[in-house]
Amino acid sequence: MAIALKLTKLIGLILFFPLFGLSTVTIKIYYVFESFGTETQELKYSKVMNYNKKGLMIDSTIYSHEIPLSKKYIYVDGDKEGLKLQRTYDKKPLLSYRFEYDNLKRKTSTTLYGEKDSVYWREYYKYDDNNFLYKQIRFDPNKAINHEMIYEEKSGNSLWAEKYSYFEDGKGFDLKELYNNYCLLISTYHFDLEGSPIKVKEYFDPSVIFQTIYFHDQVGNLTQETKTGYLGASMGSREYKYDKNNRRVKEIIYNKKGEIEKTYNTIFEDESNVFYDYYSDSLVNFSIIKETRLDSNGRIFVEAILNGQDKLLEKNVFYYDKNGNIIEIKKYDMIRRSASEDYKTPFQVHTYEYD
Repeated sequence: MAIALKLTKLIGLILFFPLFGLSTVTIKIYYVFESFGTETQELKYSKVMNYNKKGLMIDSTIYSHEIPLSKKYIYVDGDKEGLKLQRTYDKKPLLSYRFEYDNLKRKTSTTLYGEKDSVYWREYYKYDDNNFLYKQIRFDPNKAINHEMIYEEKSGNSLWAEKYSYFEDGKGFDLKELYNNYCLLISTYHFDLEGSPIKVKEYFDPSVIFQTIYFHDQVGNLTQETKTGYLGASMGSREYKYDKNNRRVKEIIYNKKGEIEKTYNTIFEDESNVFYDYYSDSLVNFSIIKETRLDSNGRIFVEAILNGQDKLLEKNVFYYDKNGNIIEIKKYDMIRRSASEDYKTPFQVHTYEYD
């Protein structure tokens, strides 16, 4: 599972924005090898994303194209006795994400499937009256123990609901949160002297992997998020700050004790079409710096990854078609390059195909 999650990051840009008129987008990842001056590209992984007529992604599947040696060759008897190359399959599905939306085109759930449609986890999203995401909860249905039917759902869509149970003495109530007919959270409230509910206790089903609460400002910028994990244990929080153009310029990561763990700062140089991301630890030691250059259309053109001593580690170059769609990313490992060598061969190539 850990390897599969790394692949999700490896795939690169995940196109969650609406792509009207398209039904499928395929990202292919090639590993590049150079031997005696000859460049060879080997397809390792691919990601296929399908969209509905509204331009919303409905599923996304990651495939492996690495074929084991035992599957590549078979032994042949007779006149042509010996080993013979045989391709038994072109790709093998590793992970598959499936998405659901409401009538407002807001994503309401994500389910991650493994081999043979086994469910790894399911995730739900709640929105406030301003249509801002305010809660995300992920759980493992295989470990859920509190099953409680909400109501019959003939369409088969996943559901979430809230149920209030008021105490007979009138001093408070329990709020149950149900997802896919499982009671994952129970919050107990008591009324104070002014009649306002005060949360005094919270129960998390053992199946809950994490819950994230989001806070936004008046224009919709995400300003803070807090995360709790197994049985409600704190997993830390994040705080975000913006400039006058509502661009995110700082992200502060706190650990479960409320101490600063990492800080990400972004500096924009609008006249040069460049911005810089600085990643520092709690002691303000710069560990990684990313320089991003934009073209005249405001699209990412080059990304350069540097360490804290301004040594170039990696360079990524982006290419687009005449419609502005990204078609290729070339990744260069600058550490392997010698001082006297003009290293022009990428170690990875990501291609994008649109149907």
